[in-house]
Amino acid sequence: MSWADIINNNLIGSGNVSKAAILGFDGAVWAKSDNFQISVEEAVSAGKAFSAQDALLGTGLRLEGQKFLVLNADEDRVIGKQGGSGFFIYKTSKAVIISIYEKGLQPEMCSKTTGALADYFKSIGY
Repeated sequence: MSWADIINNNLIGSGNVSKAAILGFDGAVWAKSDNFQISVEEAVSAGKAFSAQDALLGTGLRLEGQKFLVLNADEDRVIGKQGGSGFFIYKTSKAVIISIYEKGLQPEMCSKTTGALADYFKSIGY
């Protein structure tokens, strides 16, 4: 199964995630959903989010050119929100998984779906 298949089947296909990407800690995009327009700068910022948690709480994070308020940041997860949309970034052993939910989707289900994939990645050393 390719990285794109994981994005499309496990995240987008769940119906709980609007857009998603898997990135290396350096911001390299391993895979993303076709509708996710993440810039190089945004990918690098997301990849490094876990090394600058306190700064994120003050500055927020941009995804697709939109600035999100960061509500919580810890060693495993970053949570952001902007209006009726938001994101969850989960850290695994070798990557970060970004999931965005948009109006009509439940944040809790987006988090649960993304967290389950992150747990699976950790269990296999990714």
